Amino acid sequence: METQRLPSGFVVVGVDAAQPTDRAVDWAADQAALEQRPLLLVHGIGSPLGLASAATSGLELFPDLQAAGHALLARATTRAVTRHPELVVHQSVRPLDPRQALLDRSDDAALVVVGSRGRGHVLSVALGSVSEEVLGRAACPVVVVRPHHGSAPRRGVLVGTDGTGESEPVLQFAFRQARLRGLPLTVLHTVSDAAVTAPAAATPSPGQAIGALSGSVLAAQYSDVVTSLEVGWGTPGECLVTLADSMDLVVVGHHQRGTLGRFTHNSVAVAVLEQASVAIAVVPVTTDNVPTSVPRPREKAPS
Repeated sequence: METQRLPSGFVVVGVDAAQPTDRAVDWAADQAALEQRPLLLVHGIGSPLGLASAATSGLELFPDLQAAGHALLARATTRAVTRHPELVVHQSVRPLDPRQALLDRSDDAALVVVGSRGRGHVLSVALGSVSEEVLGRAACPVVVVRPHHGSAPRRGVLVGTDGTGESEPVLQFAFRQARLRGLPLTVLHTVSDAAVTAPAAATPSPGQAIGALSGSVLAAQYSDVVTSLEVGWGTPGECLVTLADSMDLVVVGHHQRGTLGRFTHNSVAVAVLEQASVAIAVVPVTTDNVPTSVPRPREKAPS
């Protein structure tokens, strides 16, 4: 159904004519079914004025683009409900740039899902400016669904933490996803080479980091999640990439920097996105150390 107004907490997926859309729709449909949330399919066709400035016949083409967008979402809806017949699916063809169409919906969404075409330069040629903009500015977590390579068994959810309060929303998201899927969670704490030569009192030891997490509120709240802790030596990006391809989902944080926030080339999220062949969740964290709210999944009560 075409929907302009929705209750908060839905799962949004960007849909276009590219092949990665199928993987993204499948992942988003699975997520919405797990959380018992409605799924919103979004397709942005650009504004009539923008089309008119690009071509003389832009305004004449606009109705055709709208019709094509509705047909595209109809096919995606069929794919989603075939996968999960109980799923409530909404459609939205917006007369907006695709980036803005997704960003507008992120204000009230639990999650935004986008697809990518493969490894390498995920924020430029491979994934495109749409996903770069959404990842950098979305008000909710964003999942980038990347092609899987190989058929080796995967080991669950992986999340990186630096042991500070800023990691809490990222850890919370990872714990929730592991519980929803019945998967084990691996928490990776990295120690830089510089920390090895620093005074012992200035740098927490791996044992201290593990002990702090084991006694944390989150570990107690999600006591049913099988959790293991690993310590990596080096940069967080390098350590996460080393383990990423053996996982079902990798969760990383991203520091938002205002309304024009974008990824920086040295960010941990970029390192993982450009090299890992797995679904990657990017959780926004505010720069003032106050966690960005993450909508709570509608988990089923234990039977």
